[in-house]
Amino acid sequence: MTVFFNTPYLLLALSTALTAIHLKLIWRSGHHGQFLEAALICWAATWFLVWRNHQNLKFESNPVPSAIGSCCIAWVLLRSLGISEYDSFLRFAPIVSGIGVALLASGFALKQYWRALLVLAWMVIPTTTLLTQFDISPLTADVSGSLLWYSGFRVIQDGVLLHMPTGSVEVYPGCSGIQLIWQHLLLGCLFVILFPIGLIRSLIVPLAGMLIAFLTNAIRVALMAILVAQNQREAFDYWHLGTGSLIFSMISVALFGFLCYFLLEQADRAAENDEVQA
Repeated sequence: MTVFFNTPYLLLALSTALTAIHLKLIWRSGHHGQFLEAALICWAATWFLVWRNHQNLKFESNPVPSAIGSCCIAWVLLRSLGISEYDSFLRFAPIVSGIGVALLASGFALKQYWRALLVLAWMVIPTTTLLTQFDISPLTADVSGSLLWYSGFRVIQDGVLLHMPTGSVEVYPGCSGIQLIWQHLLLGCLFVILFPIGLIRSLIVPLAGMLIAFLTNAIRVALMAILVAQNQREAFDYWHLGTGSLIFSMISVALFGFLCYFLLEQADRAAENDEVQA
């Protein structure tokens, strides 16, 4: 059993099959939104981590961990047979699959896979349920109102309402930017896991990502308030639910990407200077 499961090509085929099954189940369940996006990102990051470190991996399993790993894989496959709609199992399947494959490959020496397993564990978090507990609409309305005020517009904020002389908008929870903030938090944490850049920079990345997402969305809300005040309904719909909303998301992700690139360059220069001084 040890030699059989330590075959790299077998492990590769098994891992590929488990990844494909999980993504297929999400798609078939009709849960195509944030969860599918997060799953694609997390699986891609996991594969990248394993590929980057594949030459340093030690394939030394034995019957006991191999048996446990086989049970994990068997459980995932059997549960997958009965999934036709969204099930909480879809959140636990990746980490159970990852642990199962790691046990088959390297026994109880799971430390070499800790980064990849941490990424898979991220999918366990019930994002939709968690985000409903946070309503930052008043804060978004406050910042958007301040942006309008300091830009010269006459605006009065009343809770989540922004009143202008010729129109008003209400900032609903779905427009507060919480989804975009969560997306940037995910990307920031994955970036830190993929590219160790030091403690200080690692703390800056997710915090800065959330701030960029929040401010970008606040600007979008301010723009929509202006369009309502000017009675431009078509333009409002475009920036609210149409392609315009995606443009702001792209701008936010691009700014965050530039920040990550800058911090990564700084970390590389610092590492080079340390090597020269040594």
